[in-house]
Amino acid sequence: MDDSGTEALARFFATSPAARKATRPLARDARVALDLASGPARFSMAGGEARVEPGAEPDPDFTLTLPAPAVKQITAIEGDDVGAFGIAFFKLLLAREPEQRVRVHIHASTARLVSHGYLGVLAAGGAKVAWWLLKNGVRNPKAAIDRLRGAK
Repeated sequence: MDDSGTEALARFFATSPAARKATRPLARDARVALDLASGPARFSMAGGEARVEPGAEPDPDFTLTLPAPAVKQITAIEGDDVGAFGIAFFKLLLAREPEQRVRVHIHASTARLVSHGYLGVLAAGGAKVAWWLLKNGVRNPKAAIDRLRGAK
């Protein structure tokens, strides 16, 4: 495995205080497919802790396509500020450079996303993330989901 992929993300979610705080609201059923330069991987809350493992996720809530430079940026985030972590992630979603841009493809219904705790992750970012989203045209959590789905 390449350190810019599965191993780096697994280490990050196991050791980063911000990542641990951000994933705390997620349900045990939360699961994300990861499309990495190093190959397919999956994120889950198996055992109540965030885990990143190699291999495809058969029924993901959504798929994240993470180019190697984006993985490096994410895994370089230090500290326990969930808001800073959230803003860094959203900036990668909006990046103009294709080699930096994170892409999201949502598979689950809005109800499933809510029941799996993803809005709790947004809330964990606090006012810092809410303000940043407002400044970038996202008025509320449903608007954030719709924007990620590509709806107007």
